[in-house]
Amino acid sequence: MRLALTALAVLFAPLVNAQDEVRGEDAYATCSACHLPDGAGVPGAFPRIRNRAAAIAALDGGREYLITVVSYGLMGAIEVDGQQLFGVMAGNTGAMSDDELAAALNYVVFDLNDGEANGIEPFTASEVKAVKEATTLRSPAAAGELRGNLAARHGDEWP
Repeated sequence: MRLALTALAVLFAPLVNAQDEVRGEDAYATCSACHLPDGAGVPGAFPRIRNRAAAIAALDGGREYLITVVSYGLMGAIEVDGQQLFGVMAGNTGAMSDDELAAALNYVVFDLNDGEANGIEPFTASEVKAVKEATTLRSPAAAGELRGNLAARHGDEWP
């Protein structure tokens, strides 16, 4: 039994640094399967998040949207970079902890951003938890509804 526990600790050790914090790059690995390691996405299939997540996070309501997307997924038609996409993104609530979700969001906002992220506070696990608890419709439809509202409200500012 001790050998099995030691083996598990060794396998999962890269996900945690010396301060027991989740590393953003490791947490983002789940996302990179579709959005690619550099966040460029796959044209026509998966939208780029590089240089978009920070722009969304800076908008009023954008943080809640990003948390809802990574937590519960997104489904339906969206337009990104002038290209219409239709698909389903799975939510990560069952697969990732609130700490991991916050770390992944921080990675896409701060590390996959070639510009300034001034004024954007890092995401925290407690913020992720609060948004998840406040979300009444916990499905990909919730993020779709938020996205539509935010795009309409922010117009040309919506990335």
